[in-house]
Amino acid sequence: MTESYQPLRALLSDGGYAFVEPPIVFEASVFVELLGEDLRRRLFLTADQDGTELALRPDFTIPVALHHLASGEARRKAGYAYLGPVFRQRADEPDEFLQAGVESLGRADRAAADADMLQLSLAACRLLGVKKPTVRIGDSGLFAAVMTALEISEPWRRRLSRAFGDPARLAAVIAKAEGEKAPPGGPPDRKAAKALAVEQLQSTGLVTLAGRTADEIADRVIEKAALALGMDERARKVLGRVLAVSGDPAKSVKALRTMATRDRLDIGGALDQFEARLTGFAEHNIDPSTLAFAADFGRRLDYYTGFVFEIHDPARSGGRQLVGGGRYDRLAALLPQPPGAPPTHTLPAVGFAVWLDRIGGKK
Repeated sequence: MTESYQPLRALLSDGGYAFVEPPIVFEASVFVELLGEDLRRRLFLTADQDGTELALRPDFTIPVALHHLASGEARRKAGYAYLGPVFRQRADEPDEFLQAGVESLGRADRAAADADMLQLSLAACRLLGVKKPTVRIGDSGLFAAVMTALEISEPWRRRLSRAFGDPARLAAVIAKAEGEKAPPGGPPDRKAAKALAVEQLQSTGLVTLAGRTADEIADRVIEKAALALGMDERARKVLGRVLAVSGDPAKSVKALRTMATRDRLDIGGALDQFEARLTGFAEHNIDPSTLAFAADFGRRLDYYTGFVFEIHDPARSGGRQLVGGGRYDRLAALLPQPPGAPPTHTLPAVGFAVWLDRIGGKK
């Protein structure tokens, strides 16, 4: 099935990426815990003889990252390529389909690595016959920096992050953040919340309540209180203005710098990284003005940390992305670590996947 894509395999290999073939079957928890319960309904699930839930791989990024962690020192620099089947339940597309792509791990020169990803993905599109690709870019790191600068509470940051990448849902979350009914006396501190949880457990004679320990109950009480308080009016308005920025990347950065000064947002570091990336694109013969930036474009996954992009072709795939990629420096820290290995806190990582069934025409 993949033999017809030898020129594509050669392109990725010549780019410095070694082909790997991760297993097709994994424990389902690896995907569900990272990609969310929304993905569960799209997984192909089964169980082994011990009852452990298994899943056919729905993508290659997580399997390749697991391969990297299991095959050597985590922080080493390595580049991987792949071309093979993945499995997702899809309403109007085949459930088994081919993906090709690369994952670059351990490179500290993030701006150059991001540019390499976009350059190689565009070369793959040209090889596969995509004559007029359009590229949309975003920045998850910039969104995170804005939330930090606005001092948005952690529960609301998590809620906003889960909606980031879905503009309609994100707008609805921000609207709801006006606040509900705050608890009397303000939010409880953690010590008081845990004492109340311990009291509840002692009164029932249980070790857990609805499967939660005293610590987990306390965390949930504090989270609910913070969500009830919502976000202040300034945070909602500034966040809305930031997310409305779109268009030419260079002009967008300029608008965001003006906004940062006016609204006293400490996001200079994130904007510096954005501009360094645009310089990297130019050095890789990619004209930044041909890219379309949107501040509300991202991935609805916690481990994405910076540059994200999609490539489309209006003539193909009914508007669906042909290529998707981005930077995911947090992924390695969230994966199961090999026995005896030191914990991996962050690992520079960026990659892309080509949806070969949407491009059509084997090359």
